[in-house]
Formats: sequence, structure tokens, C-alpha cells
Amino acid sequence: MIYADILNKRKEYKISQIKLSEVSGYSPAKISAWELGKETPSANDVNVLMKSLNQIIEDIVSGVFDIRKKRIQHSGFAKNNLPKAIKSKEEYISMLERRGTVLNNAYRESLTKLFSRANSNVKNNSPKGIALFSGCGGLSLGFEAAGFNLVGHLDIEESANRIYKANFPNSDLLGTDICNTTDEQIHSWLNKYGDIDIIIGGPPCQGFSLAGKRDPTDMRNQLYKYYVHMVSVIHPKVFVMENVRLLTSMRTTEGTLFIDHIVQSFTNAGYRITRREINASAYGVPQSRERVILVGIRNDMKAPFTFPEGEYTKDIEQLSCLFTGKKELTFKDATSDLCSLESGEVSKDPLHWSITHPEHVIKWLKDVPEGQSAHDNEDPKLRPPSGFNTTYKRILWDEPCSTISTNFSMISGCRNVHPTDTRSLTIREATRAQSFPDEFVFIGKWGDIRKAIGNAVPPLLAEKIAKAIFQQYFSLDA
Repeated sequence: MIYADILNKRKEYKISQIKLSEVSGYSPAKISAWELGKETPSANDVNVLMKSLNQIIEDIVSGVFDIRKKRIQHSGFAKNNLPKAIKSKEEYISMLERRGTVLNNAYRESLTKLFSRANSNVKNNSPKGIALFSGCGGLSLGFEAAGFNLVGHLDIEESANRIYKANFPNSDLLGTDICNTTDEQIHSWLNKYGDIDIIIGGPPCQGFSLAGKRDPTDMRNQLYKYYVHMVSVIHPKVFVMENVRLLTSMRTTEGTLFIDHIVQSFTNAGYRITRREINASAYGVPQSRERVILVGIRNDMKAPFTFPEGEYTKDIEQLSCLFTGKKELTFKDATSDLCSLESGEVSKDPLHWSITHPEHVIKWLKDVPEGQSAHDNEDPKLRPPSGFNTTYKRILWDEPCSTISTNFSMISGCRNVHPTDTRSLTIREATRAQSFPDEFVFIGKWGDIRKAIGNAVPPLLAEKIAKAIFQQYFSLDA
């Protein structure tokens, strides 16, 4: 047997040198030297390595892969930053550890229950709705969990439509390009479904985001006009529009605010608008995700909409909220049950696996503490040659993670590095941070799946808004 057999098998199953080192007892440096041909292993060395490799593969296939315990650390605590009732850093860390276990179980259970509600709450007499710019269905999942029946959806992305259909099989694909949707088609929907009570959706936000060029002439920045037209023709009782918070600072070529034009357009269509800038972390989502929400209530309906207040706080002085769940949920709360993975490793969860990163990037990041960037390394040789200190940066265990964007798998992206494992975030970690239940189905190419997740509205946030709308306008007491 030659060492090349071991190397090929290791790469085939995406087993890292570190994992092989832990099981076999040989150092990663020794394994690396053998793989690079710098040294030659003995026949006994090869036999031990192959036996270790086969054991790892057997455990992977059987679903009992014993990956090492997460190296959860808690950096950045200073005594003067602790809650006043806590005497030491160690005591506070102990509380956070216990909270992470308790709330991880509770969080996962809450997502499963949301999924169950979405699949059981809809009845024939439920308020009917249509989802525009529906994506993979984050907003839709929350609204169906609150009791709405989304009979149709529209989105231009074929890959997102496939994911949507897998999770909402009873919803009709009404079209793909909203710009080419005619009034005749819209009236055909009304003939088929009857009155539509609610329209929900978020026009693509890239044109408004800082990640984009924020060009007022970007066609994506004009898509809201088609949303307004759809609302004016269908005339639902309520509509909900979601977008990035930076929409509120975007200006037209004339220098006026885009958001003012949008609000005025809906007002002219016969709606009273409630506008709210929110962070999803205040609504139980373990992610800092700032958004602006517009809720429009038709003028003949009763009082304007009262937006639900976020119940989760950043205030660490409220010790009781550490365990009641009213402190902001953290990345650890969302993902601490997931096994630790290094670059190139896999788990039994088909969505929890790491892409393989370049060795030089691993070297830059290997010893970077959570919350810091490779750009902060003391050794200039271990700093990336370009970028900002928000890139190549680890997120924190004990805070909501940063905004999940479509490029969360890029280790060079903005705050995309795992707190302690040296890799970017996995798809499963991103779905948890976005509050998608594990039962939600994702199909298609990996890049399309990541794009759909990054563009989605967190279902938990959507449900909180949907519940408030349902209770104020569609319940028996409304």
C-alpha cells in the first residue's frame, strides 16, 4: 500500500489532516510532510494511518462520527463589562455556558413548532395572500405559521422557485418577472382565488445596500413601482413590504429620499402606512439584521397598524433574561448542538459541512481569537494583503451573529469566520441564524441555496409581524 491511497481517500471524504491527526496520533506536521513527499512513512505508519482513516469513514457513514467537542471560548470580557450582580468573569462564563445549552434546545424546538404551525394552521377560510419576490419562502413561512393561506407566489429566480415549491406545494407559481405581469393576468388570479386579503414581499435589496453601488438608476431600485401597481389593482386589505434599513437613506437622482416616494406611492393607492426600522435580533432571531418594514392598511379598514415591539434585549444587567430567553439569542444559542468542523470536514447533516479553504488563509486565521480579524495579527506576514478589518474576521459565540448575506461561505467576506473553527459558516449554521427550521427543505446547487438563504426574511421575524396583523385585522375579535 502506498501513501497516495491514504491521501486520495482523505480528500474523497473531505477529512482534514487535523482530524486524521487526532485519531491516528501522528502530528499534523508529520502527516503534511508525508503528503508533500518531504518524508517517507514506514509500512507500519501507513497501516496505522489507513486503519484510522477507515474508522473515521465508517463513523461518518454510520452517522456517529465522534467529532471533537467545540472549543467554545469567551474572549473580550473585562470585569467592568460584567453584570453588576456577577463577581467574576468565570461566574459569568458559567452562566453563559448553561444558558447556551438550555436555549439551544428551546430555540430548535421553537423552529420545529413554527414549521408545524405553517403546515397545520392554514384552513379553507384562512385569509388569502400572495407573495411577491417570494424567494425561497422565509417571509411566507412566517405568515403561514400565523394562519395566512398563501395561494400564489412570484419570483424571477428559477432556483428559488424550486425551493419554494418543495416547501409550499399548494402555492401556484403566478409568474416570474413582475415587470411583464399584465393587468389581465392579475385579474385572472382574482377570478381563480377570489378576493386577496394580503400581499407580502421584499423587492431585491442589493440596489439599496452598501454592498451594492446604491445607484438611483439601478433597475432593482425601481421594482417597488411594480409592487405598488400590483397592490393598486388587487387592492388587498393589507400589504407588507420588507427591505434593507439603508433604503431609508437612499436618494433619487433629484436628491429626494426613495423611502418617501415609496410611502407616497402606496398612500396614493389608498393605504395608511406604518413604517418601522427594526433589528431582527430584537424579535428572537440570533442574528443582527437591520431592516425597514412597511405595513399598509387599506383606508376603509379600522385604525392604523400597531407594530409589534421586539422583546429581546442587549442589556446584560437583566440576569433573569439570560435564562428566560429575553436576552438576545446568540450564535451559540442557535448552533451549539452542531459538531465542530474544520476546513474541508463534513458531518452527518447534509447541510453542515465546510468548504476547503486555502492553506495560507488557514494559517492567517488559525490563532485569531473570536471577535477579531486576521488583519489584527501582530505578525505582518500573517495579515491578508488587502481588505478591511471586518474581513477575515471571526464572529462571537455570545452575541447574535452578523447579517447572513449571500456570500456567508466566503472566508474573506465580512464577519464570515466561525468563532473558533477555522472556516467560514456552513449552510446549516446560516439557516439556524436565519431561523429556518431544520425541517425546511433546500434543494439545488450549493451556490443557489446560499443565495436563497442570504436573501430571505427570517421566518421568526415574519411570524411576529404576521401574528400582529392577523390579530388586529383578521381574528374574530378584530
